Amino acid sequence: MGANSSAVEPSAALGQEATLASALQTFRLDRHGSYTAQVEAALGEAIVRGRLSPGTSLSEAGISAALGISRTPVREALALLADEQLVVVYPQVRTLVAPVRRSLIDEGRFVRSTLECANHAELMTMITQPQIETLAALIAAQRNAAAAGDVEAFFNLDEAMHRSMFEFAGRAHVWTMLQGVKRHFDRVRWLLLERVAYHARRAQQEHEAIMDRLLARDAAGLTQAVSHHINAITGHLQELHDCAPSTYFVD
Repeated sequence: MGANSSAVEPSAALGQEATLASALQTFRLDRHGSYTAQVEAALGEAIVRGRLSPGTSLSEAGISAALGISRTPVREALALLADEQLVVVYPQVRTLVAPVRRSLIDEGRFVRSTLECANHAELMTMITQPQIETLAALIAAQRNAAAAGDVEAFFNLDEAMHRSMFEFAGRAHVWTMLQGVKRHFDRVRWLLLERVAYHARRAQQEHEAIMDRLLARDAAGLTQAVSHHINAITGHLQELHDCAPSTYFVD
């Protein structure tokens, strides 16, 4: 019996297939790229963005059918996701989307806070007027997305702003390196955006505070604003506990 082939009631199996189909509906296979990498990225994004919630059963056969590929790259992708602690594999039984671990949230918070404070302090000494205008436009777009309640747009604009600040300092590769570390942190960001009504507006206001300190060339104030913005996520965990199933979180 395979790792994901334990007996499942027909109705439950249909429900799992529907969940997978919905979560992966935007997937488009590039037949010239690594299938394993593409499946890992698609499943990882679906987990981080909450389309596959903690405790969801992940069947190799179901994922293969949903994506139209063989089971081998799916098995390999699930193994990679297990290494990242985004899924939990019970050999010969089943594979589940992992709960959100507070220890991993804190790890992501620490890494982001440390690197962003250092990067932005250096960016402050070299930022150009066109770069300032780019960041201002992103924050204005965030304001509109927050007002419209557009979670997807706000998250993407948020990511674009933080990525741009690394790129403008000549550290695009550092932002790329951060992606794996911050995935668990991003799971909480998505839960906050979807379940805590004022979170997007609060985050957007914190971005404005960061820009104000950047433009004022206030190194100490900039570090404080960045640190507050990154660390504020963990202060809202209790709110998430109050509005998300208790099984979503461990430790």
